[in-house]
Amino acid sequence: MAENEQVVDPVEQEVVPFHEHEIIAVRLADGRICVVLRWVCETLQLDSQGQVRRIERTASTARELVRVRVQPRVAGSKGGGVQTMPALTLRGFSPWILGINPDEVKSDEPTEEARIRELIVAYQEEAKDVLYLHFLNKGHPVLPEQQGAVMQPIAPPGPEAGHEEQATYHETMSLWHRWQADRHMQAWRKEMQLQQGTVVEEGKTMGNLLSTIQERMGPPRITIGHQGLVRFYVAKLSEALHKPHGTIFGMLHTDFRVPRYQELSESDWYRIEQWFRIQFPGQKLPEAPTQSELF
Repeated sequence: MAENEQVVDPVEQEVVPFHEHEIIAVRLADGRICVVLRWVCETLQLDSQGQVRRIERTASTARELVRVRVQPRVAGSKGGGVQTMPALTLRGFSPWILGINPDEVKSDEPTEEARIRELIVAYQEEAKDVLYLHFLNKGHPVLPEQQGAVMQPIAPPGPEAGHEEQATYHETMSLWHRWQADRHMQAWRKEMQLQQGTVVEEGKTMGNLLSTIQERMGPPRITIGHQGLVRFYVAKLSEALHKPHGTIFGMLHTDFRVPRYQELSESDWYRIEQWFRIQFPGQKLPEAPTQSELF
């Protein structure tokens, strides 16, 4: 660690259960959630120092790397005091974990190899949401809100941005929208309390409200632009695997439980891209065409 590199004292440290393991995460004073890398790497049998160097070489993740002071005893360590360890914000966690190829896991034990591969996929698909919900359910904001200021959405990346930067932007905006939704829900509850002169039963009221909204609106369907990308990836995958388009569409429909690709959920887009990435030989998606070329 460089001498002038800042070390951050988190305001909270949590042990988050995840697939019979634990994720050690901290919350910073500005509301950001960070994953302590050491124990994630140990769980996935990765070289933590090598992964930190890999993160530092990538612009989209390097700026999300922070050094934090953590208590090792919460992770099962015997004794020892506060230690400084590298941690990655949720914004940087997704592009980093998605860059790990499960098929590169090698072990002398086939069962252990399969277990680690499945765990890596679980981290890629679920860990970010599990961490976000864990802190949200404790009543903590996960984006900065200081002195009553209203957070503003970040600017979208330019047309030359790659998939990692696009993914980081959309994940950040997803957190921002969830934060806004939570703020509006809190304001609505306070108004109801004033009108009725009693405390609203949060769990029942919010559950009924969310159920009503979901019934009326349904999940947001995949956008026209992403539908074009799905057709493009299917065509390229058909060439690579020598399988008919219908066979690949059938696999996609089965895995995402939809009768046709137009009914895929827009909120699942990153899982959809990950699904295609896993199908392609070499685990790399073909370069996407421009929107004008898709239609």
